[in-house]
Amino acid sequence: MMDKNGYLKVTDFGFAKKVETRTMTLCGTPEYLPPEIIQSKPYGTSVDWWAFGVLVFEFVAGHSPFSAHNRDVMSMYNKICEGDYKMPSYFSGALRHLVDHLLQVDLSKRYGNLINGNKDIKEHEWFKDVEWIPLLNQTINAPYVPNISNPEDLSNFDKVSDKPRPKAKTMRHEEAFADF
Repeated sequence: MMDKNGYLKVTDFGFAKKVETRTMTLCGTPEYLPPEIIQSKPYGTSVDWWAFGVLVFEFVAGHSPFSAHNRDVMSMYNKICEGDYKMPSYFSGALRHLVDHLLQVDLSKRYGNLINGNKDIKEHEWFKDVEWIPLLNQTINAPYVPNISNPEDLSNFDKVSDKPRPKAKTMRHEEAFADF
């Protein structure tokens, strides 16, 4: 989400969980799940850096790197576990490098999970023009400021149909991950 000043806000902490070391909870948006969750392995904050890589890719490309065009979730999970994705030709060399190191199946090589932690990301060439402290303090101008008339203004959102959506097939965890 974006606030009235054009700054991004993280929302929907419905599944949020504070993890001190490792956990094995299965939750999240399927296209953002890293291999370790799909494979039911214990995990820590490495999953957040994977999700950040998916988000960066999606912001630039307009689609997730593992999107299943045929809606086959199991095929998508296979692609995630194998790190099988294609980068658009218009991704710069720096962006390719960053995404490759965030969407790294090998945890010992994934940015954010290495000895330098988030510094590997914050000091990456792709973020070279980002002034992190002024951004955190919101003392720089946002590139886009939404036009809103009041706190309840919904004019920046798409209109959604009131028609009921078709029900999705529900799978038990064991069925969904039987092949992994």
